Amino acid sequence: MRTKIYYAGDKPSIQEVATVIAQEFKLPAEQLQPAYMPEGLAIAFIGTEDHNGKPHKVAIEFANTLDTKRMEAAALFCCSPKKNDECLKELRKVLEGRGIKVLPEVLVCHGKVGLFGGKNPDEEDFAAARKFAQACMNKALNHEI
Repeated sequence: MRTKIYYAGDKPSIQEVATVIAQEFKLPAEQLQPAYMPEGLAIAFIGTEDHNGKPHKVAIEFANTLDTKRMEAAALFCCSPKKNDECLKELRKVLEGRGIKVLPEVLVCHGKVGLFGGKNPDEEDFAAARKFAQACMNKALNHEI
């Protein structure tokens, strides 16, 4: 099953969480590039930094270029200083508007912004990331998406 793990953002927290998810499948975590387009993915894990309740602009740009030939399903995760999933709601809306199936489960980890906002992901976040990765992949493998 073709799988990719992507993340959008320049803070170490989102890269760390993406790397933990990627390690579950022995794959690399890839930073989203606006011009990079996947083909024929069964599922992609897409992570973003939370920017005041909005996803990273590169994540939205990427989502706006997708269709079901490029990606069948997506599992969403974010790093948020307030540890809420508001930023994922907009990303979900864009993906579903493009015909991509989005798993109902999301992963929200701690995320640091600037010098004083939030905190870095901890071992509890990484354990949740591993559990999230396996649960999402099991749904994909069992055709429950």
